[in-house]
Amino acid sequence: MNPNRYRPGSQFIGRVGGLAVALGIGIAVANSPGIASAETGESTSSESSESSAGPSVKSAEKAKPAKPKKNSIRDAIKRSAQRDSSASRSADGEKVSSATDSNTTDRPQRTKPRRTERPAAKVLSTLGLSAEANKNPVEPPPTPAEWVKAAIVRREIGHDAGPAKTVKTAPATTVAAQTVSVSTEDSPLKTPEQLVAEQVAARTVKTLPVRLMKVVLKAGFLVAGHQQFPGGPDADNLAALDNAVDEFVLAAAFQQQLLNPMNPKFVTQVAPPHTWNGQSAGGTRILYDNPDTIYRFTGVSASSEYVIRGQFYDVDGDGDFRDDMPADTSFSVLEGTAGTTSQLLTVDDEFEIDDDGTFEITVSAEPADGRPNHLQLTPGSTIIASRNTLGDWNAEKPMGLEIQRVGGPPDSLFAQLGGFTFLGSVVNQSPVLTSIVSAIPPLPNMPPAVRGTVTALILIVRGANEQAKYMELATAGDPNVMSEPASNAEFLANQKQSNGQFQLDDDEALVLTIDPGDAGYFVVPTYNDWTITDNYWDQPTSLNNDQMTANPDGTYTVVISPTDPGAANWVSTGGLNQGLISIRFQNLGGDPNNAPRIVSQQVVSHDELDDLPNVEFVTPEEREQQLTERRAGFDKRWV
Repeated sequence: MNPNRYRPGSQFIGRVGGLAVALGIGIAVANSPGIASAETGESTSSESSESSAGPSVKSAEKAKPAKPKKNSIRDAIKRSAQRDSSASRSADGEKVSSATDSNTTDRPQRTKPRRTERPAAKVLSTLGLSAEANKNPVEPPPTPAEWVKAAIVRREIGHDAGPAKTVKTAPATTVAAQTVSVSTEDSPLKTPEQLVAEQVAARTVKTLPVRLMKVVLKAGFLVAGHQQFPGGPDADNLAALDNAVDEFVLAAAFQQQLLNPMNPKFVTQVAPPHTWNGQSAGGTRILYDNPDTIYRFTGVSASSEYVIRGQFYDVDGDGDFRDDMPADTSFSVLEGTAGTTSQLLTVDDEFEIDDDGTFEITVSAEPADGRPNHLQLTPGSTIIASRNTLGDWNAEKPMGLEIQRVGGPPDSLFAQLGGFTFLGSVVNQSPVLTSIVSAIPPLPNMPPAVRGTVTALILIVRGANEQAKYMELATAGDPNVMSEPASNAEFLANQKQSNGQFQLDDDEALVLTIDPGDAGYFVVPTYNDWTITDNYWDQPTSLNNDQMTANPDGTYTVVISPTDPGAANWVSTGGLNQGLISIRFQNLGGDPNNAPRIVSQQVVSHDELDDLPNVEFVTPEEREQQLTERRAGFDKRWV
């Protein structure tokens, strides 16, 4: 027998066992009163007197200045020995192929929904199970231990956490730079790291744990659909269920790759299906994705220091990048198991950008101390979420973005398995414990079965239960009635939303007149029952204020319908008669007397549109031109 045959598995088990022993010893040592006093240099009772930073940059700047650390971020950058040129490898050294299978399906022929079956029977029938079990309807998957939620990247988080506590980390060590160069001729999203992440995710969803969870997830989605909609999902939405589950599962496979903050990388998620360099990737559109927004995420830990570098581009070549910047750009620090937002940094007039469009953001456990481009991490920080929102798809370009870890403990098995994500709120407060858990080096390759198991756990936690919660945001009211714009804890902290559901015949339209108030940006997208956009690259299933025609008084009249009524501001439902709407308002000015509002809303037939004020129409040629420009703008990002 070959003695090396089982070496990978033995190596994994051996290192995990060693890590468990080290972690146990470390906790015991860290809890020793003598060690605790030595780390802080003061008694335990004095910890409450430590300075704290507020939840925003401005409040953090008002904090009492801290003494500069000898190993400052900028000094660490200068001491970085070399840049890592192996961006085409995965975070765990996996070899990758050049392409993956696409995940696209053809839209089935529309049929009218049948609403006579009982919900339980409908679910079991769709899953191919016996109808004899009607007395025991499928329940949503149970929620396991809360710690798994730390692996979740929630697409639009809005909780506000309390003041960030300044923590003392282990002595920072200079680490090799990990950067990605981006060509201005290509989409800034098409980085080598992104291509690798897509390949890893495609392999992860094929593992047995994930395939089994897809069956459970589909059942949970069906239960949620029958609970949320009178009569349940219609035929078209049932036809879209498998794709919705596929995208949800693929999104979890991307989230699994963010567990190691010692090897950070910005990964684009919540994205449509696309093909880059012959490599096809399935969609990851979940929980009310915004067609205008580029979502990028990276794992972080307060035990380390980072620098984010980015660039805004001069798209039109006039020498000024500022008139080509996205409509809205922000960076959020997400916390621990609940995904709360402890800090939000927006690119505004105070944000510093060099004349060539480049910028840097420092990231550490230190307070800002007057630095406008700084994000402060707390012991429980796990994720930085970046959002680029484009108004004009053809004139605006996503920023180039990369992250470099410049100080902190060495990479380790503990970090590789998500230890700083799951237990960071404890480990990051003890330099001794941080050093102990970082003693065992990482595995050269992450076993696919481990990736699949973690992905399945993410799906258990954030699957049907979270899907039902997000669906209810739009189904709580009556059909064809939009809520007044308001802040919602499930979305971006500095935006407002107006949510609702539509029930429309082919020749009907929901006509909304919207006053954006002091919002610099707003968008009206439609979704299927599963909170996923349809084909928004070939159809106007969303329109933002840059793409609409405004009324003379500054309001906007939008016509939402399954079929084209010829209106200039037509928002297609993708042919659906039933679905969801989630309007977003961003770049808010803060004036309570000039807040966004829904001025009027009514359902009319297409023939009645001629009698309504402020409804303008386009010719077939003008519609074709609109769709051509829309597709061109999409291709600049995703092709």
